[in-house]
Amino acid sequence: MNGPPPPLVQELAALGYALTHALYTEAKELLVKEGLSPRKAHLLGLLAKGVDLPSQLAELLEVHPSQVSHLLAALEEEGLVERSPDPQDRRKVKLFLTPKGREAAARTEALWLAVFGRRLARLSPEEQAAFLRILRKLTEVEDA
Repeated sequence: MNGPPPPLVQELAALGYALTHALYTEAKELLVKEGLSPRKAHLLGLLAKGVDLPSQLAELLEVHPSQVSHLLAALEEEGLVERSPDPQDRRKVKLFLTPKGREAAARTEALWLAVFGRRLARLSPEEQAAFLRILRKLTEVEDA
């Protein structure tokens, strides 16, 4: 077998999961104080990045379209999201953030960056640069 030894892979996988879980748990607690679930915050972030079709949101969130509909209804009720018919295809609905929704999306992004930033602050500047290089390498799309 080519590659790192299995015990190293196992430990790195466990540590990667532990980091993800710790970040998610801390962010989730802060999001609840903002009145948002992690899934709602993720949806707002996707809308802020220009994803504007419910079908795209369902695909990116990896959920059934009906779940997106429920999330959107709740966000609409909270005044964060609005729907309008797609001017190019009246069968489709376009989504957009209200001013209140843009503010909430900006707050949740800042919250997430602060949570991740606190973890990164444990590393020296040299370790941060190395971590960035490693993550870039690990997230490159490999040729099939």
